[in-house]
Amino acid sequence: MTMSNQKTFHLSAEEVEYLSKLMSEDSSFRNLLPSRSEFGIDQESLTLDHDEAEQLRDYFTDRLARVGFDENYEPNAEGVMLEKLTDMLFLPAEEWAAK
Repeated sequence: MTMSNQKTFHLSAEEVEYLSKLMSEDSSFRNLLPSRSEFGIDQESLTLDHDEAEQLRDYFTDRLARVGFDENYEPNAEGVMLEKLTDMLFLPAEEWAAK
């Protein structure tokens, strides 16, 4: 089921900095969302539709598994950020369908 409603997620300065860093350093993230303006990131928010949010959640979850844990399997600083972003982008289907 495709839902076209967009939702705005508020970002901290730290989250904006992290997402900007990913844009400049990770080609798979860049390819997922080719330009910052295209997915609505600014200093305060990220505006996405349901499919975009799910793609980002998948990306963040995969990245978390690759780089987000230390040798004791505890989340490192990047892992904490990735968990936070993944959680933020989850909304129940009813919220995406709401006008």
